Order: sequence, then C-alpha cells, then structure tokens
Amino acid sequence: MAVLCAAIYLEWRRWPVNLENMDDGDVLQALGDLSEGSVNIYLWHVSGFRAWLAEHSLTLLDVTKSVIRTYCEKMKKNRHWSASTINTALAALTRFFDGLIESGLMDENPSRGALGDKRARRSFSRAPKRLPVILFEDEERRFLEVTQVLGLDVPLPFQTLRARQIARLLYFTGLREHEAIQLRVTDLHLDSDAPALRVIGKGNREREVPLGPIIQQEMLLFLEAREAFLRVQKRCAGLPALVFCDAMGGAFSRGGVYYIVSTIFAELGLVKRNKGPHVLRHTFATRQFRAGVPAAVVKTWLGHSTLAVTLSVYEHVAEASGSARPV
Repeated sequence: MAVLCAAIYLEWRRWPVNLENMDDGDVLQALGDLSEGSVNIYLWHVSGFRAWLAEHSLTLLDVTKSVIRTYCEKMKKNRHWSASTINTALAALTRFFDGLIESGLMDENPSRGALGDKRARRSFSRAPKRLPVILFEDEERRFLEVTQVLGLDVPLPFQTLRARQIARLLYFTGLREHEAIQLRVTDLHLDSDAPALRVIGKGNREREVPLGPIIQQEMLLFLEAREAFLRVQKRCAGLPALVFCDAMGGAFSRGGVYYIVSTIFAELGLVKRNKGPHVLRHTFATRQFRAGVPAAVVKTWLGHSTLAVTLSVYEHVAEASGSARPV
C-alpha cells in the first residue's frame, strides 16, 4: 500500500510533463483548494497571464519578477486595473507558482516580492481603505422587523419564510452566503445545551458557530415548515438534505441569496455602498466586537484563516472585551 501511495504521489509530482501544454484542469490542480468564489477569479487571472505571455513569445520558465511587474504595469495602463485587482492577480499568480514549485516543475516563485519595493507598493498595493458596510442600530431594528418570522398572526407562505430565514441566519451567525446555501440539516445541532452549527468555509476549514436563543428557536420551527413543504412536493427523496432548498431539493444559488438580501434592503430604503449578504456578515462581526467578544473568538466564528485578517477589517471596533456568546 505504501509503495502504491508513493507511486501515485510521484506520478502527481510529474504532472504535467510540459508546462506549455497545461489546460485549465492542470491550472486548477496547481491552485489547490479554493472557495467556490475564489477559484473562478484565480483561474481567470492565471489564464489571462498565460495568454499575455504567449502574445509576447514568453513561457512560464521565462517569468521573472521584472516580467510580473511589466505585466501589472500594462494591465494598469491598458485595462485600467485598480490596486485591488492588481493585488488579486498577484495572489492568484503566487498561489499558481507555489503549486508548480510543490509539483517540482519550478524552483522559485517569481511573483513573490515582484511589487515589493517601495515604489511598487505605492503604485499598486495600497487599495483605498474603507470601513466595512454594516447596518446601524436603527437599521438593524428595522431589518429584524421586516424579516420577522415568529409571533405573526398569519403564517407565512413557505417561500417567504425561507427567504426571511436565510437572511436572518446570515445576520445572526455571520456566515458567508455560499456557506449558508451549502448548509445541511445534519450540520445543525439545535437541541443541545450549547446549540451550534458546523460549516466548511474557505480553505476547506471546518468550524463551529454557536447559535443564540432567537435563531435557535427560529431554525427549529423553520425545519418543521421545511419538512411539511417538501413532503407535499414529493420530488426530493434521496437528495442531500440541504437546509435551504427549492421544491426539487436543490440548493439556492449565491445570486439568489444576493437577490433576497438586496430586495430586503431596498424595501427598507437603505442606501449603501454594498447591498449584498456580506453586509450582514460585517454587521454580525461588528455587533460581537461592540458586545465585548474577544477578537480571537470572532475570528473563529467568522472562519478567518488568521487573526490578522480579522483585525485588518474590524480593527476600528476590536478593542472591547467581554463574554463570548453571540448576541
């Protein structure tokens, strides 16, 4: 068995034989595990860079820091790329070349430090700093009123209940939209003394997010309504038990969640720079910091890879400390 595993590993390390014959599958293998959102963006950047190299009669083995810098300068000048787009392109290329090094196809990563000098950082790397877009206290109150699911005189149609509940789950847990739509019934632990949900986020990292009493009660009742709805449909037997599914048992799209949240914001008359689900994630994080939850705990609940990532976004509200239960 060990010999077989070693043979498979060595075969992987020889992939692909010719760098110039790489297809999208090879590029994806070099990029490794990425979130659904990142994989398409990174693949687009790597493919664009390889096409630019071909136009200039260059190969991947010809790439140096100078070539990377020239590419970024051309993209900034000719395609009007912003600092943020340049940084994303560099992140994609860095991960791609790291994958080639790990597979034994290259010896060093030319994108690391390519824009590391002072002049380059000033030109490319400093995207304008903006505070995260959140709901303010009065807006939060109105959001909770317009999405109310408990204590109503008339029961909601299931489609309306489902839309409100997914928005409220994002608000009360800080989940990313793709994490919410991939959530399965078995990921919810609602009957324990410490109710929580488990989710797999970016980088294939699994985490546990505690649930407060309000969202716990709402989710218990939602699952009952969900079962009744699907029982009537009779078309989803045998499919994975997604928490937020359509009549066929299929998952929502990320665009569908964006539409739900942006429609609620429009109903509230909110004028924001961003109007999507991430506003609810930022609102959740900000609320925890203002309640005194330690930064390391918030980092875990949000699923950030490092505490530095959390503090880089929420440093303006991260000084408080206190009890560590969501509010």
